[in-house]
Amino acid sequence: MSVIELTEVYKSFGSVHALDGLNCSIREGDVCAFLGHNGAGKTTTLRLLLGLLEPDQGNVSVFGRSPVKDGEAVRSMCGVLSEDTGLYEPLSVYENLIYYADIYGLPRGEADRRIHDLLELFEMPDKCDLPVKGFSTGMKKKTALIRAMLHRPKLLLLDEPTNGLDPVSTMELRKMLLSLVKDSHATIVLTTHNLEEAQKLCSKIIVFRHGRDIFTGNMDELQKHPEYMENGVFSLEKLYLMLEGGDGR
Repeated sequence: MSVIELTEVYKSFGSVHALDGLNCSIREGDVCAFLGHNGAGKTTTLRLLLGLLEPDQGNVSVFGRSPVKDGEAVRSMCGVLSEDTGLYEPLSVYENLIYYADIYGLPRGEADRRIHDLLELFEMPDKCDLPVKGFSTGMKKKTALIRAMLHRPKLLLLDEPTNGLDPVSTMELRKMLLSLVKDSHATIVLTTHNLEEAQKLCSKIIVFRHGRDIFTGNMDELQKHPEYMENGVFSLEKLYLMLEGGDGR
């Protein structure tokens, strides 16, 4: 089942062509990385998927719905981490999370249990009653990730999820995301410049350049190609640098 379909999508901001005929398809259970240089169109695509932007041309479908026409329904099935964490910094971690749990419609008892479990997972139970203001970038990112996963969304859209996280937290996040996919058949789309982490986490990659998809590949299949090997081991970095140095394959 395709969760996301984009067909010949164009989006411009004045004279800047953010998307220039983008095509991509992401199936249920995929963990898909959007890769590409800054300004390649990755974040614009995430905003289109949420209905926060409307394409100039082309079709965008999420769970078979239009994010523009059915935005509320689409967004209710999504968990989102954007570049701006969007936290209310004078409030405590718990106050932030319970506020969003109420928005998601979680019963208070279920919300409390879910918040407790996720705080334990991210090794933050002692931060529950502390104000977010003054937290490090990594701690704010952890809090925002917990918020995105509170309601067990069927689709997670994560913009640079590991940016600012320490290696242990990054590893725990990877385990948790893979568990989410396994247990609930969730689909995950993330943007990242961390190619090592993308290789460990993702089942699929889509490489963007100048608003177009220049390469799409499944990780299991890519690992069989000798041209992408480094010392006998598949290297996403080598593949990416080959694509960035040419016109794609």
